[in-house]
Amino acid sequence: MNQDQLIGKNLQALRQKLGFTQEQVAEYLRITRVELSYYETGSRTMPTNLMSPLANLYGVDEYDFYEEDLDLASVNLALAFRADSIKSSDLEQIAKFKKIVRNYLSMKSALENESAHS
Repeated sequence: MNQDQLIGKNLQALRQKLGFTQEQVAEYLRITRVELSYYETGSRTMPTNLMSPLANLYGVDEYDFYEEDLDLASVNLALAFRADSIKSSDLEQIAKFKKIVRNYLSMKSALENESAHS
């Protein structure tokens, strides 16, 4: 499996785990559903400028897309939003919220590690 296929497999698995359709995610990214499909199958290389918005939406770090054994059980589904009629503007707000939460959790972890070593 090449890198594009690996990333594509992870993109698709995360999208499906969170219950988003290709149409919803493509609209959020301002690309076509067909383009997203190419990225998810690994037929085309995922542009790096789209990885950050997807990481925010899916509540993961960008490097998680490169994981050979992505543990979907570790994806924080407490932050998962599911809806059949969700709009791309809703996805933008969800992604912003998840980014804030991830940043908070990273800062909290760093502070706890610093306190433990003091």
